[in-house]
Amino acid sequence: MKFADAEEEYETARYVIFGIPHEDEEMSFRNGTSKAPYEIRNVSHNYESYHFQKKMDLSLAGMHDAGNFSVREAGEFLRNAVKEGKMPIVMGGAHSITPFLVSSMEGDFGVIILDAHMDFRSTYLGSPQSHACTARRIFEEVGKKRVMSIGVRSASKEEVEEAKNLGFVYYDASYLKKMDDMPFEKIYLSIDMDIFDPSLAPGVSNPEPFGAGYEIFDFVRKIAKRTVAMDVVEVCPPYDDGRTSLLAAALIREMVAYRK
Repeated sequence: MKFADAEEEYETARYVIFGIPHEDEEMSFRNGTSKAPYEIRNVSHNYESYHFQKKMDLSLAGMHDAGNFSVREAGEFLRNAVKEGKMPIVMGGAHSITPFLVSSMEGDFGVIILDAHMDFRSTYLGSPQSHACTARRIFEEVGKKRVMSIGVRSASKEEVEEAKNLGFVYYDASYLKKMDDMPFEKIYLSIDMDIFDPSLAPGVSNPEPFGAGYEIFDFVRKIAKRTVAMDVVEVCPPYDDGRTSLLAAALIREMVAYRK
């Protein structure tokens, strides 16, 4: 099954959607993110092709669904897509996929992470590649001036101390409404679906109360034209009633509609 309206041929596509059904060997709470690409594709067909707010037909937006890849395959595919002037949109999978994707990018860009968790651990459950280390690995890859995390409301004491010492920039969800001056000309956007409050997105790997709401969509609209690549991660279908996957699919549609 393809993502809805993603019927364009690769050669002429502006947006290349693909899945990475990857899951850490040791998930910290819930298992099931490997099922997310299939479910996001499935629910995407709930939406009309016509984007009501933008008054445009998304079937004409130039979306191509390239299928699923392993993490290692995905990095090369993403890099080539960007070189060819296309925008990759990735459906995870655990958040641990993002450092691999960011490291495959070339040129000058900044990374914006939307996430309930700081994910700044050096290792977690014996693995430096855990989803709980995502922001730390990205920080080490791109440097402190090229990454920021928004929506953080959960972290260990050690993470907070190390973030302060190393200069990792992070904000709570209220910053979504406050940020006026965009720090990066080109953006890699990573959306962990647990940035949403669990009342809106219950089907995530690590739900955290007191989350953000639909202002996330306003934020995506604001930065869409600067975004060169995007991932949506941590949907956990076994714990979802459909709401989380629907929101994930809607975020993809929103990016395409407002970036065009």
